[in-house]
Amino acid sequence: MNNHIGTLIKELRLEKQISQSALCENLCSKEYISKIENGHKMPSDKLLKDLFNRLGENISTFYPVLSIAELIEFNDDKRQIDHYLARHEIENCMRYLELSTHTLYLCDEPLQYLLGKRAYLIAQYQGEYETALELSKKALGITKAFDTIDEALDYHLYTLEELWSLFNIAFILQKAPHLNRLSPIRIYTHILDYLHRGILNCDMIRQIYPLTCSHLADCYGSQNEQAAYYINKGINFFSQNYSLSLSFLKHLEKKISTSAPKT
Repeated sequence: MNNHIGTLIKELRLEKQISQSALCENLCSKEYISKIENGHKMPSDKLLKDLFNRLGENISTFYPVLSIAELIEFNDDKRQIDHYLARHEIENCMRYLELSTHTLYLCDEPLQYLLGKRAYLIAQYQGEYETALELSKKALGITKAFDTIDEALDYHLYTLEELWSLFNIAFILQKAPHLNRLSPIRIYTHILDYLHRGILNCDMIRQIYPLTCSHLADCYGSQNEQAAYYINKGINFFSQNYSLSLSFLKHLEKKISTSAPKT
């Protein structure tokens, strides 16, 4: 694996006399920083920018382009997966995911996404919850070092892939609570709390936010007031973020239909 970034981070850190503990505080674990510096891990774009900011440097000065070739390959993978899912070709999708997870991506997000998607499908369509849980923990463990899921909740979250890994864990524990004592409600609310910080843009969270709300409502199914609260949060999300676009499209549709020549 290319360790140019890790070497650069280490050199800057030593030059500025910053310890690994100080550099990674509230960002990631010391173990993860060590793996980055040794070239064994490639951090996410967001974490990389935060590390450089903490070092008092602008990342674009040193590393202006982050793996365009990988981004193209990753987008191709996602398009193929979406194609299979849209046609409900679950078995084809599962085979594709199994092969794709062996791709030698330098960046962590693609592998995290592929493992997470595979874990969700195994849980949803095969009911193999224990296998799915281990895959989800493996996906999250790519960027977060933890011994228990509780510990993983103490970390800052930087990518949508990390959120999906946590969502998968909550979904699996909702279906198979015997696998872990941690309440799925706690994980779902943790995801919503993070999304409320506004770090990710609306387009990135358009699926996970309302889906998390719906699963929380399902968890509280027997408690009508709490269930209604999360249902309304999901509805309000769509209303606040998409109603303007929908109204504009409807206005255009009406305008076009009224201006069309009569035959």
